[in-house]
Amino acid sequence: MIIDINKIVTFTFDLRLANAVGESIQKVKKSRPMKIVFGRGNLFEPFERRLAGLKTGDKFEFHIESKDAYGLYNEKAIATLEKSVFTENELAEDDLLQVGNYIPMETESGIPFNGKIIEIAGEKVMMDFNHPLAGQDLFFKGEILDVREATNSEIESGQVERKLRRQKKI
Repeated sequence: MIIDINKIVTFTFDLRLANAVGESIQKVKKSRPMKIVFGRGNLFEPFERRLAGLKTGDKFEFHIESKDAYGLYNEKAIATLEKSVFTENELAEDDLLQVGNYIPMETESGIPFNGKIIEIAGEKVMMDFNHPLAGQDLFFKGEILDVREATNSEIESGQVERKLRRQKKI
């Protein structure tokens, strides 16, 4: 069976920065493979496009340029905010206001997104709102372990049904 919309796809992958020998930033192994309802937005589109048409047992290896992945790094996505923005939301009190931390934010219309604190100077906080992988070329290598028909409930929910495992007695 080939990978197509509303098929359940089970696969492994190793995600590396830049190329096959770049830094590994995510690894999904056979012992805990990824399972998705294909074509339902569970994968980012350029990755999904490259899996379409593969079948059980196929291995894959491909490169996605940054412009096609999470976009080019955008200097305009860096903003300086008043520290009071964070104290109003009690973020500063929780020790979250530290350089390097990602802070959950939202637009005025309520759309959630994250920003990374890159500098704190007095009452000013400089944040980077680029995706952490913006400007990074990505390299994927993996294997399709299984492709099957989705059940009606999996198609409706867009999620793979999970079987509950019994816990071992201690």
